[in-house]
Amino acid sequence: MEHDRNDREREQGEPVDSGHLPGAHLLRIHINREVFQSPNPTTGEALYVLADIAKHEKLYREVEGDAEDERIARDETVIHLTQDAHFYSQKSVDILVNGDEHEIDTNEINYARVVELYLGSGGKPSNEFLVKYSHGPAENPSGTLAPGQKVKVKDDMRFRVAGTGES
Repeated sequence: MEHDRNDREREQGEPVDSGHLPGAHLLRIHINREVFQSPNPTTGEALYVLADIAKHEKLYREVEGDAEDERIARDETVIHLTQDAHFYSQKSVDILVNGDEHEIDTNEINYARVVELYLGSGGKPSNEFLVKYSHGPAENPSGTLAPGQKVKVKDDMRFRVAGTGES
């Protein structure tokens, strides 16, 4: 029976006419601990749609070892899959620190973390820093962040860090 053969091919990751990218065949993948059949190759956007990933969440492909997991862009970039690849989604926020984009996975950030991001991007060391922010959420749209303080964050919130040179 043709239907059974196609099911068997899908389970084994063999070529099936998926109607997607040319040369695509279905593979079994895991997103947020659920099993899905996805054409391979596929796109980042297709993976977000397949698993119904919320707009405020980002999708990541798990990688082996100590390397950072790979962020999957929500666009038409072609993604090559492997059988039983694992993906997960999590809420994340993109912020700017002195113009450099950083992705954080919390809904608030403290002074020390902002300074750490600044220094990690090649910022100049100083004894003290002045941290200002703008484009924040309604609770804290703009202001100055002092040592020991934290603020709520939202996508595209901007932080400006400057060394004061004082001790």
